[in-house]
Amino acid sequence: MFLLSPNSVSVVIGAPKANTSQLNITEGGSVFYCPWSLGQSECHNIEFDNQVQRGECLWTHSRPHPTPSYPSRDPTHPSAVLSQERVGDRTVTLNTTVYQAEVKSHQWFGATVRSHGDTILACAPLYSWRTKQDTPQSDTTGTCYLSVKNFTKFVEYAPCRTEFINEGGQGYCQGGFSADFTKDGKVVLGGPGSFFWQGQVISAAKEEIIKAYYPGYFMQSVEGQIQTKQAQLEYDDSYRGYSVAVGEFSGDEVEDFVAGVPKGVMLYGLVYILNGTDLKSMLNYTGEQMGSYFGYAVATADINNDGMADLLVGAPMYMTRGSDSRLEEVGRMYVYLQRGPLDLEPTLNLTGTQVFGRFGSTIAPLGDLNQDGYNDVAISCPFGGDNQQGLVLIYNGFAGGLRDTPSQVIAGQWASGTVPASFGFALRGAKDLDMNGYPDLIVGAFGVDKAVLYRSRPIVNTSASLTVYPTMINPEEKICSVNNGNTTIPVSCVNLSFCLSANGKYLPDNLDFQVEVQLDRLKHKQKGGVKRALFLDSQQTVLTRSVRVQNGERVCHDTKIYLRDDKEFRDKLSSIYISLNFSLDPQAAFDSHGLRPILNYQSTELIEQKAQILLDCGEDNICVPDLKLAVHGDRKEAYLGDDNSLTLTFNARNEGEGGAYEAELYVVLPPEADYSGIARNNESLTQLTCSYETENQTRYLSCDLGNPMKSGTSVSQGLLFCLSF
Repeated sequence: MFLLSPNSVSVVIGAPKANTSQLNITEGGSVFYCPWSLGQSECHNIEFDNQVQRGECLWTHSRPHPTPSYPSRDPTHPSAVLSQERVGDRTVTLNTTVYQAEVKSHQWFGATVRSHGDTILACAPLYSWRTKQDTPQSDTTGTCYLSVKNFTKFVEYAPCRTEFINEGGQGYCQGGFSADFTKDGKVVLGGPGSFFWQGQVISAAKEEIIKAYYPGYFMQSVEGQIQTKQAQLEYDDSYRGYSVAVGEFSGDEVEDFVAGVPKGVMLYGLVYILNGTDLKSMLNYTGEQMGSYFGYAVATADINNDGMADLLVGAPMYMTRGSDSRLEEVGRMYVYLQRGPLDLEPTLNLTGTQVFGRFGSTIAPLGDLNQDGYNDVAISCPFGGDNQQGLVLIYNGFAGGLRDTPSQVIAGQWASGTVPASFGFALRGAKDLDMNGYPDLIVGAFGVDKAVLYRSRPIVNTSASLTVYPTMINPEEKICSVNNGNTTIPVSCVNLSFCLSANGKYLPDNLDFQVEVQLDRLKHKQKGGVKRALFLDSQQTVLTRSVRVQNGERVCHDTKIYLRDDKEFRDKLSSIYISLNFSLDPQAAFDSHGLRPILNYQSTELIEQKAQILLDCGEDNICVPDLKLAVHGDRKEAYLGDDNSLTLTFNARNEGEGGAYEAELYVVLPPEADYSGIARNNESLTQLTCSYETENQTRYLSCDLGNPMKSGTSVSQGLLFCLSF
């Protein structure tokens, strides 16, 4: 959790199983304050509950009151006597006998921590107290503490610690199991155990809590406190208040409350939107699958920037059918966009991919991570990933709501041991800890006693262009030259230009990029492929540049590329693909906050253009050859045991429109034939180059007919073979 002060933001971390200096208390829990700077990581225990200053509370009555009792704030009142002799659990005197009044061991203090300005709320949902009964009895009511004015004052708030005891009242309330603050400072608590685990939501203004508090007294209520009431029997075991959040949904400009009820409606789960003035239910949404724990987590955020709060609900035990048709628990998160007062539209379901990963266990609004005007969200999958190390997935908001694929997946650093690391069990965001203009994220890993701070790096928005002009390379037009030793060779060339612009918020003045331009990119994937184009100044196929761009500016670079001699390659038909790839220089200096900027994940980092070789194919540069082949042999019979020679004379013609590129004659030889050579005693025959190849036990003859074999060309030649039987 983040704690704001006028000039800085610090981190406050709950440690619900920590041991403290309180006497006779085991694993009572604690909360740590961690002032943050680049060179500071030391944390200090916050002594919310210092019993030396709080004293002992004594009651003088001998039987329970049938109605709630509100002790006087006057220390001379006959029902209260204060003492400062004991630390740890307080005591209570009934009929002159001193009893232990509360149980703070294993109370999980710090399991819930929230902040509002300089106020910290920390709760112990498993705190128990000894009810005002003649027979000793302990109720797990839960309790919370408020730290105000930067730790100068601490007050306790335990609204479930009342005379409505046992499981039928507020005895198992576990107040503070969930909590939140409204913008104007109202405390909202969830107590899922009240009234036979129907659960309840309780709210009071922090100013009233502070004003009502008096050391040594069990305060049962404060001025203006509101809370949900007990309902009919069918609502038992629902767990209302298992999760809570705040947001304005009714249009009255008063923030309302969202309460998760994960076991409601026959275990389908339920989420209530409660009026922020009187806690009356205004809307409710039911889960789609029994046992999915719909409402385990709730959150609100304006993710589409329409000025209205939207609702997000987690169901971490949602199941889908796997490839073997068996049900697999993966988790799901639901998005409801607010279209108007009390009008929420379900728009997106995000389903986890990790079996038993519990996707949707925690949902944290992050603020605008990438500074695009839309708020973003983190969703945890605390048991997902390799070795159950836990995952946190970042989803970006946009005008249509929430994007359906994560922009980043953060993996925990600790593999599952005896206890899973539970990385992502707690998430808090939407505050800029290092003051670099971008909100940061804290991830709790409860199983390994760790909290990890992820600082957001500045986002660079880029725009790049790549231009080749003209796009047609004419092999006959050689207007450039290259040097080969002492020889100057004319070549065909065209212009190439690339430009790069960059901008963003809170960036350094100068941004350094690594740029690579690659010619004939696809040729390296082809066996024996020769790259047909080179850069004129380097005679290489790759250009690498370091480019510095000022924030908000555009930088361009011009050069030329040329075509190799056509005798060095055969492929004149396919396009010459040219690619531009860029990235931020990984060796660039850190900014003043110790961070390097990062490219917007939506940036197009690879741009492609293509050039074409001008062909002998007319104005449209599209060849439509029409090849004809005629073959005749000089014998029709062969004899066993004889030296049977055979001459095959062929004639190949291109009767089409335009040249035939890479034209070749293929002759596949049967097992009885061997190739002898080309007939050279006839001057009327064309002189050809033929190669004799074997591939996969198939022998064939390949003869080059021209590249191109121009329109109207006629090629004749005799091929000699020897036949044996």
